[in-house]
Amino acid sequence: MTLLNQTEFFEPTFPGLCPDPTEAVKIECGRLIHAAVISRRFLSNLLANPIKSIEEGFCGEKFAFTREEKQRIRQIRASSLADFSNQLIQAIEISANQSAAAEVSFARWDAHKGLSA
Repeated sequence: MTLLNQTEFFEPTFPGLCPDPTEAVKIECGRLIHAAVISRRFLSNLLANPIKSIEEGFCGEKFAFTREEKQRIRQIRASSLADFSNQLIQAIEISANQSAAAEVSFARWDAHKGLSA
């Protein structure tokens, strides 16, 4: 058996090999911004009503944002693509930080529960 077939024994040794937990939402943000760069009409609609633009998609492609991410995006009020992009990054970073904090809190609660058993 070759090493290529022994995937169950693979364990990353470098921190850079572990995927970023926010990678999926960053990819969606990139797709959203690219669509706005490609189409002035999409950009205009995105600035006027971000959620409607996200839900309608672009050229048959849909955007995959969670309900929480959409709620944060709904708060964006921008007059340019640069302004929208900056606010989008902030909204996504806040969402990611809150998700990470919730995971840490759950892990602490779970560990505490295990100690009291």
